[in-house]
Amino acid sequence: MEKYHIGLTYDEKALVEQIDLRDNHPNHTEGHAAYLKNKELIPVLLKSLAERQAVPQSRRSWWSDIKYNPGRIKASRKGEFERNGRRGEEIYTHPHFVTHLRYFLYGADLPDAVVVAFEAQVGDPRYVTSSDVVPLGKLARDLTRNHGLDKHDAADEFFKLGIDMGLSLDTASSIRQSVMQLR
Repeated sequence: MEKYHIGLTYDEKALVEQIDLRDNHPNHTEGHAAYLKNKELIPVLLKSLAERQAVPQSRRSWWSDIKYNPGRIKASRKGEFERNGRRGEEIYTHPHFVTHLRYFLYGADLPDAVVVAFEAQVGDPRYVTSSDVVPLGKLARDLTRNHGLDKHDAADEFFKLGIDMGLSLDTASSIRQSVMQLR
C-alpha cells in the first residue's frame, strides 16, 4: 500500500529502480550479478536516506532495537548480521539485507485489502488499549487465513504494520503472537 512507502527524492528513485530487490534469482550467475550491482547502489541509497532521516523511527527501531526482534535470538536484526561476522557496509551489501531494505522503503508486505481491513478495525491507534488486542489478533488470524498467507510471514508483516501504524510495541507483538497461533 503506497501510503506506507517512504517519500524518495528523484535521485533516490533512480537508485531504487536500479537495485534488484528480489529475494531469489533463477540461477547463481544472475544472483551474483545482482549482488555486485546492489553492492554499489545500496550504500549510496542508504546514505541519502540517512542524511534526511527518511526512514521512519518505527522501522529504524525494528532494525536496530533488540526489543523489536521477538524470537529465540537475542539480538536486533542488525545485530544478527553482526553475529554472523558482518560489519559496517558489509551488512548493507549482504544479499539477505534486501528484504530489510524493502521494508524500509515500502512498509509491511501485505495485500492492500488486508491492510485496509486491519486499519479499519484499529481506527485511531492512539485509542487502542489492551482490551483491543484479542479482537485485533483474531482479525489478523482471520485475514491471514482468508487471504492464504503463510502464518510466519504474515505474523512478521502484521507486526511491522502495527508499529508503522503507531500501535505500541506490546500490542504489535501480541498481534504477531496471535497470528503465529494459527493452525
